[in-house]
Amino acid sequence: MSDVITSLHLDKGVVTHKLIAVKELNGCDSSFIISCLLGHCIRNKNALLVVCLHNSQEHYHNVGLKMNYNLNKNVESGLIHFYNAGEELTRAILDSNSISANIFCTKLKEQIDKIKKNYNSVNIIIEGVSHLFDLEFSLREVNYICKEIINLVRDYDNSFLLMQCNAACDNDETHVMANLLAYKVHVLVEVDHLASGWSTDVSGHITFKYPSRKFEKEHKHKIELKPSHHLFKLFDRGVKLLAPGAV
Repeated sequence: MSDVITSLHLDKGVVTHKLIAVKELNGCDSSFIISCLLGHCIRNKNALLVVCLHNSQEHYHNVGLKMNYNLNKNVESGLIHFYNAGEELTRAILDSNSISANIFCTKLKEQIDKIKKNYNSVNIIIEGVSHLFDLEFSLREVNYICKEIINLVRDYDNSFLLMQCNAACDNDETHVMANLLAYKVHVLVEVDHLASGWSTDVSGHITFKYPSRKFEKEHKHKIELKPSHHLFKLFDRGVKLLAPGAV
């Protein structure tokens, strides 16, 4: 878990704000990154809002128990908050009362404001951004929602925002959205399967890119711009990053 936190540049805390996008390629599942961040926030007593569009709180709780933290206990204490946006949006569609992008952003801000009453800063995870397309939002609307949340986090110190997006295929709207997010963030994480197929020793490829660093080059000449490529192996108790060719 510490390998992931270090690669996200969250191991030394966040001075202002950190924007992170996770791009899932070829149907790969990156939820282990969210589980790592949940554990990180719990250990450091950092407030966190998870906007669920794919997995449930119960899913992350069960994974957390294997990773040696009790998620539900920290939800009850008010440190970790879950907003089941997927269920709410689905219910609205079934009731023929769809929610606009503007109203959805207002609901997200209301959730954040509740946490801000007790904590100076709020970290945010939006998991399954691409599922907003399944819930009748257009590309323009999804981009608007992400932009609004990004602008909101920019006003917070010591906070991170992670947006997880599954890129279904080239030229698909999910692929376009993932690329749009890639241009907005400090850290881009790409998670993919092994090209050779399934392996008992390795779960897949993970690449950390730092696109925003190119804007800092004028001021800091010694910044390393190269992406960080790894293999990763998932275990019941976490994830381990491995150097390419190490297995």
